[in-house]
Amino acid sequence: MILLLTGTPGTGKTTISRLLSDKLNARLVAVNQLVDQKHLYTGLDPDKHYKIVDIQALIQEMDEAAQNYRDSEDWLILEGHLSHYYQPADLVVVLRASPPILEERLKNRKWKPEKVKENLEAEALDICAWEAGDIHGALAQEVDTTHKMPQDVVKTIIEIIRGERTSPLGGVNFLDQMDL
Repeated sequence: MILLLTGTPGTGKTTISRLLSDKLNARLVAVNQLVDQKHLYTGLDPDKHYKIVDIQALIQEMDEAAQNYRDSEDWLILEGHLSHYYQPADLVVVLRASPPILEERLKNRKWKPEKVKENLEAEALDICAWEAGDIHGALAQEVDTTHKMPQDVVKTIIEIIRGERTSPLGGVNFLDQMDL
């Protein structure tokens, strides 16, 4: 079983994926670490100073990591804001957070104001959710992490996995919280 955990930076992917992997006894692959370890980027953006990821190379690496998990009862979690580009998945969970909370989290990371603004806009415009839905359709679900304890988010995801709950895309809207 393959679970993709995606979302805008700062929505809680790393924390949630670690807790969820413990609960599911799952293998966890952090996509950003994979990009760094395997040098899956073509350079740095000259203006924004972030890595330009080679998406095709990343997909190939995720495919290698997922080989033993297709048609298996064992879980693999691919975590990262680019994980939703990987197509064979049993479930895609997009973590969401309100822009004011996200702004606080990103500023605490000492991110540059331009990078914070870019990510707040991406969250308000549902970029990760839209891309995940475009690629995965109904397999993509979204969970709002705003004001929720990580354990509660994990509980929600487990309920989605068990079919006890659905949280389809489109239920979370932060557009009114932004001055675009």
